[in-house]
Amino acid sequence: MKGKHYVGALCLCGSLFVTASTAYASNALTELYGATVNGVSNLVGTVTDPLAGVLIGATQVAPRWLQRTVIRIQGRTLELTPGTAAFDLTLVHNGVSRSIIVVRPEPATNRAPVVVMLHGNGGTPQNQANLAEIAPLVASTGTWVFLPSAVNGVWDDDPSSSDPSKDDVGFISRVIDIAVAGYQLDADRVYAAGLSNGGFMSQRLACELSDRIAAVGVVSAALRTGVQSNCAGGAPRPITLIVGTTDPIVPYGGIGNIRSADATLAFWAARNGCVSSAAIVTDLPNIAADGTTVRQTVHQACASGKDVIRYTVNGGGHAWPGGWQYLPVPVIGTTSTDIDASAILFGFFSRYTR
Repeated sequence: MKGKHYVGALCLCGSLFVTASTAYASNALTELYGATVNGVSNLVGTVTDPLAGVLIGATQVAPRWLQRTVIRIQGRTLELTPGTAAFDLTLVHNGVSRSIIVVRPEPATNRAPVVVMLHGNGGTPQNQANLAEIAPLVASTGTWVFLPSAVNGVWDDDPSSSDPSKDDVGFISRVIDIAVAGYQLDADRVYAAGLSNGGFMSQRLACELSDRIAAVGVVSAALRTGVQSNCAGGAPRPITLIVGTTDPIVPYGGIGNIRSADATLAFWAARNGCVSSAAIVTDLPNIAADGTTVRQTVHQACASGKDVIRYTVNGGGHAWPGGWQYLPVPVIGTTSTDIDASAILFGFFSRYTR
């Protein structure tokens, strides 16, 4: 994979690798692996009702002496770097068992920002975390990343044909409750981001959970007509869109109930009260010989004060720029390495509070 240099790797396959900080953080600590927790003291504060009935897995911490640590969590591999740790949560929502992978800084800190990152159709939280290479950003920014799992791998991203048995909006709202009230993180710095199906879902959240989310990031996704038609209420939220012009899965020009990339940008710019004629368009440096180039369009003259930004990856496919080529080019198109989508989104989020 791009940019990876393995000095060593450690596979904690099914092990209970618990740090000293977990072991003696509090005399009242009752965090258990394989047990339902109904009120515990956690690493950074008092756990309240949002963690009642939540199954909490053991924390696994990346050793300081390895550049990359490969752990196994819920049966799948997850990459960590020094200064990070991960654990999993399992809960029942709307009668369905749901799971969440959490990647956090080590040592844990409270009042930290939160990114809720959503995987694509058929993806998993572990694959999304690895694809986006979030561990170094977690370590450097102190951000906690919550990666929930969709029912059968698919987010219910279209309110016009919503499946009430999933209640994904309610589930993600509960994830935010767990982060904010359960782990004492910053309610004013909660962000949503996603790839493909997760990017579509993030836009639904921008409308339906705008009171809880400070900013949104969308990669390889556009606007559903159902979201457009059901986004009258709520506060405007800053949003960054990263799209490829040769995406074979979500066409740049739109298809069916998916608006074009241009119509998507226009919708969010209008919703945020941006002056389109004042948009700043910049061709970014072409630093990689991968057949792609990137044009940035920035809407800053917005009545709401909430910027709308698009990165158009010319020649880019259905990909997470700066990540790895997770499927062959004939299937998903080219993954650009001219920009780093994760760094862009984390940097964008850092500018905003709710």
